[in-house]
Amino acid sequence: MDVWFVVLIGIGLIGSGVIYFAKQKPLLWLGAFVVSGVLALTLIISVFFRELYWLGNIGLVLALGMSVLMCRRLPNWVYLLMIPTVMKLVDMLWLNEYLLTQVPSWGFYFSYIGYDLLVMALIWYRGPIAQALKLNVHYKRFAQEYLLLGVYGLFVLTNFITGIEDLVRKDVLGHYFVGFEPRLFYGIYEYVRLPMNITEILLLVGMGYVAVKAGTSNRLTGAGM
Repeated sequence: MDVWFVVLIGIGLIGSGVIYFAKQKPLLWLGAFVVSGVLALTLIISVFFRELYWLGNIGLVLALGMSVLMCRRLPNWVYLLMIPTVMKLVDMLWLNEYLLTQVPSWGFYFSYIGYDLLVMALIWYRGPIAQALKLNVHYKRFAQEYLLLGVYGLFVLTNFITGIEDLVRKDVLGHYFVGFEPRLFYGIYEYVRLPMNITEILLLVGMGYVAVKAGTSNRLTGAGM
């Protein structure tokens, strides 16, 4: 946890420097975002090389954070991107490690069902939430939102099926399954999740890039959204 905070402070300092030097140089934003986006994509190969997992998480948070800062004058984009950014921070700094060490394996799956449903609800109801909080957001849906919600919906379904199987085998009817392998969904869970994880990362990085481009155009034209 302490290491993550140090890393995030460093990311904040780097981001502050980019903000300062990029006032009149929007291409610097794009360059910094591309670098962080490439780091984020290492999450894909970290499925096979776990030592790169931390690098991919840093890249993903940095890419989302950069996009939020760049489109800070476009409230609709800022509000949309803040949701996965904050939730990814919660997952990275606390949730994943806690669930892996403090709850049974089936509890891990069901906990992430709640996590994904919360993210979906925050995205789907972000308009009413913005109005309730009296945020100055000109609410508008983006096509990428529906794709992202679809991916999180698949996460919920996958975790539900695997969690039920794990719960039944280990606690409910565990004595009937002693020595019985392979487990149907548990054994292929990682391989089923891989294409969904790749899709999620590409969507988030792609949405961030669109927001950065919109923020760059807004800076150059003075338009708002």
